[in-house]
Amino acid sequence: MDELAGKVAIVTGAAMGIGARITELLVQAGASVVAADIAHDELTKRFGRAGSVRTCRTDVRQRSDCEALAAAAIDLHDRVDILINNAGITRRAPLADTTDELWDNVLQTNLASAFYMARAVVPTMRAQRGGVIVNVASINAIRGNLELTAYGASKGGMAGMTRVMAMELAPDNIRVNALCPGTVDTPMNDEYLADVEDPKAAMEMLVTKHPMGRIATADDVAWAALFLASDRSSFITGVSLPIDGGRHLGR
Repeated sequence: MDELAGKVAIVTGAAMGIGARITELLVQAGASVVAADIAHDELTKRFGRAGSVRTCRTDVRQRSDCEALAAAAIDLHDRVDILINNAGITRRAPLADTTDELWDNVLQTNLASAFYMARAVVPTMRAQRGGVIVNVASINAIRGNLELTAYGASKGGMAGMTRVMAMELAPDNIRVNALCPGTVDTPMNDEYLADVEDPKAAMEMLVTKHPMGRIATADDVAWAALFLASDRSSFITGVSLPIDGGRHLGR
């Protein structure tokens, strides 16, 4: 696995779950990775000894932090070939209980951060005459769900932004795609289950929503990210790819 040898990647939300696994696969494929997360202790614990990974404490809600992250990667490696916008949070609330604070926090973390990061790296990618941006969205970008007004808006916005960016940046040989996972076995899902009255029943319900009879693993999503980041997908752009075992089909 050396197909990304010489490539430089930035991964946000890299401390755990999908982001951590994407980082590991990018390194295995030969890339140098600048891994970012607000949970920097967890990030350094996981990647602090990995020679191909540099860690950076980043609050992606802050435009200045995103710009500093991009600048650090460029200063370190003189290029950025791959941007994985993975940082994200889920906050559940019915519409009437969705406060301004909740709305702003989710939209800044999930959507504005991807915009900030893309805007910061595109000039370098244009100068290189190529690059890849992968936005980790959600199945909630392409279908509805209960009590997720802010989350659905943020991920739907990410899918829409992906299409516009793909069209705008295609002449510069910059591809932009999105991944739309269903439920994934990660710490984020564990947090959700910890808050419900009957975690076992809730988990069984989640499984039944996926026609393939299971929820995703972080590997399921990370391998798709690696494919979209590599030249194996060199003629794919503007796609929002469900990684959901068929859940988007409406079951």
